[in-house]
Amino acid sequence: MTDQMRDAQTLPLLSPTDLSLDLDRQRRLAKDLKNAVRAGDDTAIARLRKHHPRYSALDLAALKLTDAQLTIAREAGVASWPALKSHVERIDAARNAIEARHRAPDADLPTLHVRCGNDIEAALTRAGFAGDFLMFADPICQGPVTSGRGSLETRAGFIASEYPGESHESNLERLRTAEHRISDAGKYGRIALWFEHDPYDQLLLARLLAMLQETATDRRKIELISVDRFPGISKFIGIGQLSPAALRHMYDLRQPVPVSAFAQARETWTALCTPTPLPLFELAGRSGPLPFLDGAILRYLAELPSVENGLSFTEQIILEILGNGPRPWGEIFREFMSERDPLPYHGDLMFLGTLLRLRDAGTPAVLDDGSSLDHANRGKTVFSLSDTGCELLEGRRDWTSCSPRRRDQGGVTCFGEPDWRWSKEQQRPVVF
Repeated sequence: MTDQMRDAQTLPLLSPTDLSLDLDRQRRLAKDLKNAVRAGDDTAIARLRKHHPRYSALDLAALKLTDAQLTIAREAGVASWPALKSHVERIDAARNAIEARHRAPDADLPTLHVRCGNDIEAALTRAGFAGDFLMFADPICQGPVTSGRGSLETRAGFIASEYPGESHESNLERLRTAEHRISDAGKYGRIALWFEHDPYDQLLLARLLAMLQETATDRRKIELISVDRFPGISKFIGIGQLSPAALRHMYDLRQPVPVSAFAQARETWTALCTPTPLPLFELAGRSGPLPFLDGAILRYLAELPSVENGLSFTEQIILEILGNGPRPWGEIFREFMSERDPLPYHGDLMFLGTLLRLRDAGTPAVLDDGSSLDHANRGKTVFSLSDTGCELLEGRRDWTSCSPRRRDQGGVTCFGEPDWRWSKEQQRPVVF
């Protein structure tokens, strides 16, 4: 038995979030909420006001249990009490199917499961899936992106130069292997794509669909599991948060990729490689069959240097966090992901690479304590704001005057000619 199989067998079938949605518990919470509102409890009334769609028409002194149940369901992230009940029952059914070793949910066709990381690989095994797994992971939401000859070498070089501990050779081999497996994916009866709503996933999904448009002879067998929320999770960051039972449930909700999505993906990939951000921005203004792509594009474009001080959204927030005092970079990362980024997509090394860019400029915006950044010290190196960082925060200096390392966003060279910037006020790219 491999280490991966052993790890899969030890995974709990339900997450703490799944367990918190137990229906008996939810009924008790609804009853408690009803009683608290009837008693005039301000906190309970505020919850009702925030979540009940017909709050103004309610008689609070005689609040019905059904209205409290609706509020509890809305707090959990579902539309109604029946929807909450149905969700919990489906999760329970998925858990029971796993425990009873029912037929694999993908057993009807030879299936390739594709994900932009390996965060659900063990959980899919634990959930009873039988298909093959492919990690198709290239953080094209950062760094230069090109098409044609040499594109993979460019990406491998970027990853090796920007992310500590990564090598050019291993990344080039990994990227080549993944592209080869995608080009050969037509041998499968089904291709299941697991991608959430953030820039990392959505841009990579566009790249993947553009590739499959060329290589897949039957696009009807390409199916998508794509979500931007999940009941009980207050801040949904990604599919990797889901339990084996939840993944099995989500698989039942998969949808065939619409034919028009392949054209949208091709346009997105072409625009991403273009040396101006305008085509990508214009795509975000059009509705299309990939519902999360527009928001992901706008969040991606916010990583262009800002009009205000030349910092990207991520760089700006890092300096704001450090404006409250020195912090270990692991703590900065957690606050950024959980509280500050409206559409989180960074992995830890992606985030650390951005911190190091701020540190390694000719005139640094941040300083560190000199401790090692190796795996044994992961997340513990303390960073602090430099005087230059304070000037940037106060708008008294532009980042381009600090001699930062070259940075590319897709086909756009930052601080190039023309100097494309992101206008927070206009919410669009402009020439500075």
